[in-house]
Amino acid sequence: MKKKLLLLGLGICLLFTACSGKNAAENTKQQEENTDDKEETKKDKEEEKEKEDFPEEAGVELTKVPEVTFTDYSKNVTDEESGVLLLSVTENSPVVSIPENEAAAEKINMAFEQKHAETQTYIEEDTELAKSVYEELSEEEKKEWSGYGYGSTYKMVYSSTKILSMEAQSYQWQGTPHPNTWTSAYCFDASTGKLLSLSDIFEDKAAAGKIVEEHILKKITEDPYKDGLMEDYESFVPDVLTEDVFYLNDKGLVVICNPYILTSYASGVIEIEVPYEALKDVMKEEYLLKQ
Repeated sequence: MKKKLLLLGLGICLLFTACSGKNAAENTKQQEENTDDKEETKKDKEEEKEKEDFPEEAGVELTKVPEVTFTDYSKNVTDEESGVLLLSVTENSPVVSIPENEAAAEKINMAFEQKHAETQTYIEEDTELAKSVYEELSEEEKKEWSGYGYGSTYKMVYSSTKILSMEAQSYQWQGTPHPNTWTSAYCFDASTGKLLSLSDIFEDKAAAGKIVEEHILKKITEDPYKDGLMEDYESFVPDVLTEDVFYLNDKGLVVICNPYILTSYASGVIEIEVPYEALKDVMKEEYLLKQ
């Protein structure tokens, strides 16, 4: 809007000064370029400030493993007027301590604080939905009401002086036969606080994906998963490995396969471990953790 007003004002000035259409076009173009330059400068300054606030000490390995505790936010949300249970919440959030690199710890903790804030939005939405559904029930149905459920809980799955790996298990229950569930993973470089992406750990992301696919296919076509395969599961194997479902441990890369992608809900969450030996030609050397 500011840009539109600026251009409108410029046009009026040009009209009163009887400038040519060519000059008006040139002035407008120059104004747009100046605005774009300012936006780019602002973006660059924001990125520089982030680097100053959270400096990375790449390649400096810690001498002690990060410490992780969990803050419990579990609660029951009830209706203020009737006192009826609307939503049962199970939630915790990690708090990471790295005395050797407080900036790295702060960077990791800010990521989890952001996730906690996002969770509050989901909780509010589910609470409003539960209240709306409850109010529409008959008196007899209200007697059977037990409230809805929402969960977001973390656990540490691997920690070393190089890598901190966490899993987040989420569920949402709204009276259905079983809850909707999803498991995510977060893999941090403990020496910098950086949340690692697939591009960070692999030299050749495409080639690594093919290796991972082979291990996924082998795992799910064996007992006890082979009888729970979804229709056309093979075509969805390349979709499993995404940025939020992998982590590293002392044996290799672990990929989380959630229900309804390749297998039914009854098969549960499947974790496929791809050994470092299989990835040695496509993974960056600093993340080949096995000695």
